[in-house]
Amino acid sequence: MSKVFTPKLKPNQIFSDKEIVYLREKKDLRGVGLLLHAWSIIFTAVVIYSLIPNLFTFIAAVLVIAGRQLGLAILMHEGAHGLIVNNTKNNNFLSQWICAFPVWSDTYGYRHYHLAHHRHTQTADDPDLSLSKPFPVNKLSFARKVLRDIFGISGFVQRYELIFKTLLTNDTKKEDGKKISGFQSKNILFGILISNIIIFISFSIVGQWWYYFAFWLLPLLTFFQLFLRIRNIAEHAGVKDDCNDFNNARTTYANILERTFVAPYYVNYHLEHHLLMFVPCYKLKEAHKLLLKKGHKEEIEIKDGYMSLLRSVIV
Repeated sequence: MSKVFTPKLKPNQIFSDKEIVYLREKKDLRGVGLLLHAWSIIFTAVVIYSLIPNLFTFIAAVLVIAGRQLGLAILMHEGAHGLIVNNTKNNNFLSQWICAFPVWSDTYGYRHYHLAHHRHTQTADDPDLSLSKPFPVNKLSFARKVLRDIFGISGFVQRYELIFKTLLTNDTKKEDGKKISGFQSKNILFGILISNIIIFISFSIVGQWWYYFAFWLLPLLTFFQLFLRIRNIAEHAGVKDDCNDFNNARTTYANILERTFVAPYYVNYHLEHHLLMFVPCYKLKEAHKLLLKKGHKEEIEIKDGYMSLLRSVIV
């Protein structure tokens, strides 16, 4: 059955003006604090391995860093919505150089693509529909995807497409058909290169030169891809066919391990984000509580944990 998207609710149809004013307010220190939190965890993981080098601390560092790389991608998403800090120029700079470039991405290209996803959520015009449409999938198909992620195949393919099929051509088209100039593309590549050189130097200072490959590229090409896949599945896969504002996206309750690896920085409150794009991530949980208080629990698409979610879309 094809999904039919009902007209979007306006925030003031759900929340009071006072609640909207509170939820909309951004705090610069809180936004910058999330960036510092992500990077401090990354460097702490590397330092711990340097002090106690063994297989366990190595694997732990790779997994924790992959989770924070996903965190940086999520904070880039915040920046794409203008939600890191109040000043637009500063917001874009922080999003691009502190979040996007280190994980081989681009805030501006993502913003254009992502806002189209918000306008056309779970309809034929949704550029993210391919992430949710195949579900449910069988266990063998999902296992193949997981193995491709863990062994770096997904990561290498995506970076190959980024560099050789997009950034090194004179003019390329994004998925919405609009062109990116060769100059813009090369600026993105330059930013990725510079940011990763800085990470290389920083890791070399903390430990040794090979730390960049072991603790940045390895997690980025492997477990980051897996964690990103699980997060993408959780957001829209298997939502109801009537697809209205309360169930075209999903909120997934997350425990501490899930928040560490697949749901950092409140990304699990994805339904609330779709209802209220102007709300910074650290207030989404409060928005969720308000929705429950107002009696919308039965309307909201909610899963109790990521394992429960995966079981519902893998058959």
